[in-house]
Amino acid sequence: MTFPSSDYFPSRLAGNPGQGASFEMSYRNDERSWSETVDLSAMLLETLAARGHEGRLEREGWVVLSDGLWLLPQILSLSVESGDKATSSTTIEVAHEQLLPGGTFEFQHSAGGNATDTLASGFDLWAQVDLVVYQDALRKELGHCTSMEMNWQEGRARRVLFGPVAHRMAHPEIEANEEHPFCPCCLFTNTWDAFRPQIESDAVYGVRLYAARDSQGQVQADCRVNGEDWPAGADALRAYVTQWPDRGFEFRKQYVVIQSPPQAVVAE
Repeated sequence: MTFPSSDYFPSRLAGNPGQGASFEMSYRNDERSWSETVDLSAMLLETLAARGHEGRLEREGWVVLSDGLWLLPQILSLSVESGDKATSSTTIEVAHEQLLPGGTFEFQHSAGGNATDTLASGFDLWAQVDLVVYQDALRKELGHCTSMEMNWQEGRARRVLFGPVAHRMAHPEIEANEEHPFCPCCLFTNTWDAFRPQIESDAVYGVRLYAARDSQGQVQADCRVNGEDWPAGADALRAYVTQWPDRGFEFRKQYVVIQSPPQAVVAE
């Protein structure tokens, strides 16, 4: 396993609310009480290895992958209601010497049977939905994402990478009345104007898109750019939800990266 060699080491983002890559869990029974250390970095590395991603542990809780992506998991909250029900919230910070030297971050929320499984489940979903977008952002040829490229007469160009979509609905058997069936580009192209500042910039942006309608018709939306709330995007997503055919409860969630088309940062 070969890793890029340089003096680069990312700094933690001040805006990331994560509270550290390890923490103590306390236990008690009728006979004694004790505590155990939960190492989120080791857990993330193990989770990624199960999906074929090569990496190693670095200092200060960072994990570095063989493609040069640096990852820092941090705990936000963990609630264990009983022996078989837990919920967790974490953040994962992402940095790369060429692509994202200043870094970005995103949240993971998960529920499961116990604390360890719940945390690992959140990391595993992040690997499937978010990590693959950044891996494609390092390459000219895509392996996971759909993309859209914009070119201007003055020679300027931007690329949008559309990550895998999580899409659930209560009644998929209901025939859709959408003129254009939902596809990986739809969440973004239907909210295009909200992201003009990112499109017209030259920086790299990670965009979280989440839109939902519950069984009573109530609309919800969440949008973040580089981990920070983006109200214009949330407003545009809520407007988009009102155009959906009524299939009961439905949500659509996706991670998108906006960048200038790169020369390959890693070997194809």
